[in-house]
Amino acid sequence: MSRVVSCLCLLWCGSLLLPIAGCGPGSSSERSTTVVILGAASTKDALQEMAEAAQQELGEDTQIEISTGPSHALAQQILSGAPADIYISANQKWADELVAAGLTENSTAWLANALVLIVPEGSSQKVTTLEDLTNDSVQRVAIAGENVPAGIYAQQALSYHKLWEPLVAAGKIVRGHDVRSTLAYAQRGEVDAAVVYSTDARLTDQVQVVAHFDPASHDQIVYPLVRIHTPEPTEAADRVYTFLQSDQAQAIARKYGFVPLTSDRKGE
Repeated sequence: MSRVVSCLCLLWCGSLLLPIAGCGPGSSSERSTTVVILGAASTKDALQEMAEAAQQELGEDTQIEISTGPSHALAQQILSGAPADIYISANQKWADELVAAGLTENSTAWLANALVLIVPEGSSQKVTTLEDLTNDSVQRVAIAGENVPAGIYAQQALSYHKLWEPLVAAGKIVRGHDVRSTLAYAQRGEVDAAVVYSTDARLTDQVQVVAHFDPASHDQIVYPLVRIHTPEPTEAADRVYTFLQSDQAQAIARKYGFVPLTSDRKGE
């Protein structure tokens, strides 16, 4: 959180919360900047480690705050005026919504991911292929919400394999709030199978990957990194945006199973 200095007044400038010293000799140098990142739920762990690394470079006068959740919900928050400096979506659609609204400075195709089918570790269900999802013994298959990128990709992939309609007709589909809650259903054994990103499945030993979806079965899973427009130039946010594209950040992304991308594009 921003440091509190004596006699400060708060200036709220969109996504920048900047304590300003309002009195006392030499107090003008006492400043602390907060950079706010809103990121897709699936980036939570990697993003936290990246932020910690960026924090070391920026120093204590700049704090990085991260909030993760469904990409569409975060985008809607920004569209409604919520403060943010950087936005990370799990698909291009929601980044494009912000671009169309004139709320961005720049964006880049940042990371890529893959889709997998998981089952709870030690499950008694004999689910080893996608087709096994239609077995009568399989009662609940979890995917993320219909507006969540992971849920959109999952529905596309299941439709590609002609499994979506049979699963819906049998009442087997269970929707998670986001991909992490979908993963949690499988971790707790509350569903027989779930469709999540491969990066999510790597985070726990409580699930087992039983199938990998062909990338051709769904839209390419791309995470745009978006620099949100702020009323005043924000050097700290620019530095964080640049750091997230650095070799150090890409190494962290690879550790969590993401594939770094390098295609830059303007978001104006």
